[in-house]
Amino acid sequence: MTVYEPAYRRLIRLIRQDIRDGKYPPGSLLPSENRLIQIHEVGRDTVRSALAVLRSTGEVVTIRGVGTRVREAYDRDDEPVTRGCRIIARMPTDEEMHKLGLTPGVPLLVIEKDGQDPVVLPADRTALLVE
Repeated sequence: MTVYEPAYRRLIRLIRQDIRDGKYPPGSLLPSENRLIQIHEVGRDTVRSALAVLRSTGEVVTIRGVGTRVREAYDRDDEPVTRGCRIIARMPTDEEMHKLGLTPGVPLLVIEKDGQDPVVLPADRTALLVE
């Protein structure tokens, strides 16, 4: 039985594979939307949907007038969380973006633990470890 894979998900998978294989190393530009349409024989909406997902996961950054660039690799920090923690994802303020050196579009994780000040971490550099 063949499982259906939406075109934008297939494109995400192919771009991620190209990044892993070194075809698009960190810091390099991806092909333009028009070129991705030609290469993968998909529609503009498919390319835009795939790039939106890759941006939301912090894998690429799009700068108007420049293009879409593969993010530099970051080491991920492990953050232990226990039962009763509250985790909220939200977009950072301009001050937080500057202070934490965030790329536009990367959300923050706010982890609230009983009796402690909230911990604010960039979502693209944090792995939550459930204890």
